[in-house]
Amino acid sequence: MENDSGSHRLVAALQELLKAVRLLKQSSVTPVGTVGVLTAIRRSEPLGCHMKDLAAEHALDPSTISRTIGALVRSGLVARAADPDDGRASTLRLTSDGNTTLDEVIAHYDKRLASALSEWSPEEIAAFAASVQRFAQDLINQQSPFGTPSLEAAR
Repeated sequence: MENDSGSHRLVAALQELLKAVRLLKQSSVTPVGTVGVLTAIRRSEPLGCHMKDLAAEHALDPSTISRTIGALVRSGLVARAADPDDGRASTLRLTSDGNTTLDEVIAHYDKRLASALSEWSPEEIAAFAASVQRFAQDLINQQSPFGTPSLEAAR
């Protein structure tokens, strides 16, 4: 940012946004990280996806994704199947319960966001979404002086 006061205002606004996201996450019985994984698996259907692809997409350590998938399999939301192209690997797909749960959580988030944005114009919503996406991508792409950035540490 150009000056410190602008930078400080942005940091304060981001802190408020993070607080709002934490409160939104607490309002759902399904953790938001789980929602992201379930959504990524759904996008890969009907072929299914591999854990290594999920780890890369979410910038997480494979062991973290493995624990998450293990919990999702135990809870009946995700099913593992042998990969027909590589017998050593497995593909992941949502179960019927997984699809239902994901639909319910998305509906919950949609309702909360629609309520928060009820007085915004469609143009304001589109501009906000585009700005947040651009900012997030620029921040992710920025080189850290401490080495390659990892979202794992930011969880």
